[in-house]
Amino acid sequence: MVIAQQLPQTSRRRHGGHLDRGAAAVEMAFVMPLLIAMIVGIIDFSRIFNGEIQLSQAAREGARIAALGTPGGFTWDEAVTRTISALTDPAFQGNATTTVTVRVVDVYGNVVPAGSAIQAVCADATNYGQVTVSIPYEKIWWGPATLSQKAVMKCAG
Repeated sequence: MVIAQQLPQTSRRRHGGHLDRGAAAVEMAFVMPLLIAMIVGIIDFSRIFNGEIQLSQAAREGARIAALGTPGGFTWDEAVTRTISALTDPAFQGNATTTVTVRVVDVYGNVVPAGSAIQAVCADATNYGQVTVSIPYEKIWWGPATLSQKAVMKCAG
């Protein structure tokens, strides 16, 4: 009988007079949602950053074709096609809602009117070829609804 009464007393002495069983599980329940939110946030931010880099590259490629323009033998359709094909991210390829805007602007950013029904690309060295690419963003937790990039290059004329 004496031995059975001494075991709980030694257990209480080791834990400062009270039992701490289950404390780790409670602490983990408090910390786990924060850790999961941080991991999902890092993944979402990485996806946004990767998408912006891909769109920037695609807009630059389209602006290059628009800047080479008519003297280089390129048309507006070729600038749009080259921009869409430069989206190498598998998540972007085949996305029907990709929006590409190709236009010619002057030094002040004013749009130069096209000479024909089909929008023209650069024909004058005093202008700039401007391409804007937008694509919807499928967010996990947070982020913008669309990702967009714009590139401007001086026309080769």
